[in-house]
Amino acid sequence: MNDASGELVRVDRVATAMAVALPDGRRVSLECWPGEGAPLVLLHGLLDCAVGWKHVAAVMDRPCFAFDLPGFGDSDRPTRNRISAYVEDVQAALAALEVHDFTLVGHSLGGAVAAGLAERLRVDVAALVLMAPAGFGRIHVAEAIQLPGVRSVVRHGLPLALQNPVTALGVYMAVVGNGHLPDRELIARLRKNAYRWAPGAACANEAITASGLSRRAFYRRELDYSGPVVALWGDRDRVVPLAHRDGVMTAFPHAQVSVWDKMGHHPQRERPSELAQFIEAACDRARANVRGALSGNKPRHRRVPAAALTSQPLTAGGAGNASRAVA
Repeated sequence: MNDASGELVRVDRVATAMAVALPDGRRVSLECWPGEGAPLVLLHGLLDCAVGWKHVAAVMDRPCFAFDLPGFGDSDRPTRNRISAYVEDVQAALAALEVHDFTLVGHSLGGAVAAGLAERLRVDVAALVLMAPAGFGRIHVAEAIQLPGVRSVVRHGLPLALQNPVTALGVYMAVVGNGHLPDRELIARLRKNAYRWAPGAACANEAITASGLSRRAFYRRELDYSGPVVALWGDRDRVVPLAHRDGVMTAFPHAQVSVWDKMGHHPQRERPSELAQFIEAACDRARANVRGALSGNKPRHRRVPAAALTSQPLTAGGAGNASRAVA
């Protein structure tokens, strides 16, 4: 059957909602889709959540672990407003889930988190896929929002704007959507969670701003990750400048960067099937990397077996499960 985006989706893929308790008592929530092969770990962008990956998960055969980043979805806010704090929470959740040898996919804010995670978990990250990632240059809109007067206005006005379907739709269409209407579910999620997600958005904006200004910013150094890296931008992206691909090449000199014509900032909404193929190609590069190691061209890091995806409650303080069909 076809979904609202016109893409063919499978009706046999059912997501399971889970939550992982972190050592300090906070929670990280996620959506899991079962499948075969090495898993995918999916990290969303600003003002989105794990469910935003459903169109991609629907056309993949692999197990998918899509996280609500701290401050979004049902996840608690990070301990501090820095990308490293998001990295630490996702790293702890992956350890609790015993997920290894995965392809890591990050969009926008999630791209910055994915890059930091790849450097920390280079043993487990088989390949890295970055989609218009934050953290690889300065984003002046994010910096402007951090100005004292502007920050106060945004803090008080954002929840009201998100609750109003007209303004929420207008912002998405003007900045993110590239002419594509958002999912009705996305607008419904934004309206329902406006007052809960707005503080998370403020934390994330500060983290994004700091990541662009830091002396240790990703675009100012080479990251310690030697696995396959592919990055993707749309030539109509109005959120993360296309020029930031230069920062990706500084951080990962071996990366391959693709630019898709007539695409905006949200490929998992605009072109989920093409994006699934793009991600699968990255998985193929990861397999080739392993084969090269076995034939004597050993990479700088080893691989470990992937954990099986289960639908039972988590032993690390996990909450009960709630299944959702993707179509």
